[in-house]
Amino acid sequence: MLHHHDFLSRTVSTDREITLEALRVFTYLSRRLHFDRSIPVLQSELADALGMQRPNVNRAIKLLETKQILLRDSKLGRAITFRLNPGLEGGRA
Repeated sequence: MLHHHDFLSRTVSTDREITLEALRVFTYLSRRLHFDRSIPVLQSELADALGMQRPNVNRAIKLLETKQILLRDSKLGRAITFRLNPGLEGGRA
C-alpha cells in the first residue's frame, strides 16, 4: 500500500495548482487517511496540529476535494469523514 501513497504524494507535489497550505494539509492527512475507508477529520484539530488558521485549512481541504484527491463521505458529529481517492491509487485516474 505504501507505493500507492508514494504515487499520490508525487501527484500532489507536482501539481502547480496545489498551494503550500494544501500540500501541508495533504501531507498531514495522508498519514492518517486510507483509500478503502473513511476517517473523521476535525478541521479545528488539523489547524492546531499544523499551526494554521481554520479558514486556511478549510480552503486547502476544498482544493484537495476539487482535485479529487480527498473524497468527502459524511459527517460524524462535528467531524467530516474523508478518504483518499481510490481512483488515484497506484496511478489509475
